[in-house]
Formats: sequence, structure tokens, C-alpha cells
Amino acid sequence: MTSNQKIIPVKNAIKSVPFKFLPLTASDIQELGLRGIHCGSGLNLHSGWLNMDYLSITDELGNQSKAGNLISVGEDTYYLQCDQTQKIPIDDEVFDYAFSEHFIEHISLQQAVEWLKEIRRLLKPDGILRLSTPDLYLYVSGYLDSSNNFYQQHHQNLTNMGFKNPPQRKAWMVNQIFRFWGHQWIYDFEEIQTIAVAAGFKPESVVKCKFREGSIPEVYRLDLAIRSDESLYVEIHK
Repeated sequence: MTSNQKIIPVKNAIKSVPFKFLPLTASDIQELGLRGIHCGSGLNLHSGWLNMDYLSITDELGNQSKAGNLISVGEDTYYLQCDQTQKIPIDDEVFDYAFSEHFIEHISLQQAVEWLKEIRRLLKPDGILRLSTPDLYLYVSGYLDSSNNFYQQHHQNLTNMGFKNPPQRKAWMVNQIFRFWGHQWIYDFEEIQTIAVAAGFKPESVVKCKFREGSIPEVYRLDLAIRSDESLYVEIHK
């Protein structure tokens, strides 16, 4: 994801991390105390994780991230501006887990396979990727549901997220998940399992989960509640 870059303000001061050059090594990751990689983080930055996105971020003083430059945001929060459709500049098998929330739908199907290969490369043996993405099954079953419960709830969530006067028509609800937000591919569980297998994971390693439920509390507690009504939650075990 390299086009339409945006500058997003953050409150904490941005500083380059000294003497940390790409590619990051296992020693670098250990020294920084990072156990996980957070892919497609935007400004939802977590301490103890290597947060990563293609966006350039800036602080209130005008300090700005640059592609390929590891920065700290505040005391112990790290961000790497990086195009994740390309090879991620980090050594093999350095993370215990990976987390990605509503990222994979923004890249093409083939790019998603290549991204999963990279995550598999970066995970240690027995490492876990937790990802969430809009659930195609919920949108299709919601369209066929005469009670309209799902679409009514999601209409309210869109309003809460700042979308002004979203239509309540079922056809609009289906089309917006494909056509808005820069989405390129919408998944159900079978589709996620298919691309995971194409990336080298075993079929049985792909496990469907629920909101804030899973193998590792440190990981699943990162799920955002605002997205829980529409999301498919999956853990993929290396």
C-alpha cells in the first residue's frame, strides 16, 4: 500500500531510534522488548509491539516518520513506516505473535497470500497470528434476514464512527463493504483458510475465534469493540 499517503497527527513526540537500521535483527527486536508485530496499525499504536503501517505519521511539533525509519512514539511505543505488500525488513522467526485488525481486506488476494507468507516467516515456531476482517458471511446472511438485526446494529456503529447519515438500505450495506474504505477483497472463514494454506500454513492451524476470545490474552485483548459486530476473528498457528 504505497499510494494516497496521509500525514496523521499524534500527541506524543516522535524520535528516531538510534543505531537501529533495517533490516531489524533478532537482537534488535529483543533489545526493544518487542514480542509481537502489529500490522496495519494506523494510529492505534500499542506498547510492547512493533506497530507497522504504510502511513507517514507526524507529531504536534512537526516531526515526521519516514519509510524505513524506526521511530519511538513516547517512551516505549515503536512504529515502522513500511509497505507490507513488499518484503518486511526484519529477520526470520523473531516474533511470538502477530496481530492485524481490518488490514487484509485493503490489499489484493494475491498480496494477502504474500503478506501471510511474510508473517509466517517472521513468527517463531508455534507463533500465532490473530487477524480480523469484515465477515462476508455476516453481510450475506444479514441481507437475507427479514429481521434486519445485523444491518440495524451496523448502521448505528457506522454513525458512531462518524459516518454522516448512512443509508439503511440493504443493498447499500452490502455495496459499501466492497466499494468503500479502500477495500479490495472481503473474506469468510473458508477464504481466510484458503489463503493461509496457500501461504504455507496447515488447514487445521486456522481457527475461528470470537471477539476478545482466543489463545493469548495479550493478543486478543487488542480487538477493538467498535468493529466487533461485523468482524470475523481468526487465529493462525505456525
